[in-house]
Amino acid sequence: MRILVTAFEPFGGDAENASAEAVRRLSDAWAADPQAGVELVAGTLPVAFAAAGPALAALVEQHAPDAVLAVGEAGGRSAITPERWGVNEDDARIPDNAGDQPRAVVIDPAGPARRESAFDADALASAVLAVGLPADASDDAGRFLCNHVAYLVAGLRRDGTAIPGGFVHVPAVRSHGSATVGAETDADASPDASVVTHDGEALTFDDLALGLAAMVRAIASGEAHRASTREAGRVDRASTVIDAAPEVVYQALLDPVALAAWLPPEGATGTIEQMDAREGGGFRVVLRFDDPADTKTDATTDVSHVRFVELVQGSRVEQAVTFESGEKRFRGEMRMSWRLEPVEAGTRVTVAATDVPAGIAQSDHELGLGSSLANLARHLTR
Repeated sequence: MRILVTAFEPFGGDAENASAEAVRRLSDAWAADPQAGVELVAGTLPVAFAAAGPALAALVEQHAPDAVLAVGEAGGRSAITPERWGVNEDDARIPDNAGDQPRAVVIDPAGPARRESAFDADALASAVLAVGLPADASDDAGRFLCNHVAYLVAGLRRDGTAIPGGFVHVPAVRSHGSATVGAETDADASPDASVVTHDGEALTFDDLALGLAAMVRAIASGEAHRASTREAGRVDRASTVIDAAPEVVYQALLDPVALAAWLPPEGATGTIEQMDAREGGGFRVVLRFDDPADTKTDATTDVSHVRFVELVQGSRVEQAVTFESGEKRFRGEMRMSWRLEPVEAGTRVTVAATDVPAGIAQSDHELGLGSSLANLARHLTR
């Protein structure tokens, strides 16, 4: 199996790009100690909207890879973050290295609003966590060159055949000091977010290479490939790592005050009613949306009833959810599973929903689940 790993050249006045430094070290380490049956090839992409796509296509044509992992840096992040998808929009805060600065420009007029990675971002993050490095799946690749390439790499084809591709951000590590870039991916992030990231210590380029190697092995083994059917049937999911103990996270799944604070996704507020935190018990959720679209109960509101099917202290919460709705497409009992896994950085929280009513779009549902998990992380670490 041949895997192409790409990086970016430096940009924004910085002399280094952590993606290029990490990929170079990955290539050197792989050449010194190759994995049987896996050939690693690498290339560097220009930080230029007009040139990045053709450069990626040329590397694919040159190497004929079986899979592609594109790597970029994020100055506002403190963990290695595999991206779930790329969005069909360029919106540059600063000019690229060629002086171009597209604002709200569609990447592919004939393409979908977003393209999902061929790889399971949670599985890639788990591979990185397994080698002792911080990692978290990401729902937002920004709107600069990284997102541009994330969108393109998720739709790669050669001779009419799809090539599995995905994108990962690494923290913007530097040999000295901190990066001057970062807001391209996360507008409100601290420019020093990538300086001290792991157990109070600074990550190194070698650490990033170690994380990339773990992801390459996961891709080569097939562990990271995302089935188009999401297992045997539809499974809507989201995951994150929270800097809190599993028991603390578990309590936040049962406490009505905490639930009201973190469960409503972005653009909504909520109330939790009739809480009975035991197996067979449950609660009622009322979500009110600031800008409602296709709500289930009335023009502005979603109301659901949650029953606790199984509670495993500090480890798992199994729920059955029904919606108050007069529409058939929102009827039925949805099952939701919240799993808490202790990891070095805290707790990996994974939520998965099955038997989802047909009226709920998977992409919208997963965005909402991801938003709630982000709220949970903020609630517990504030």
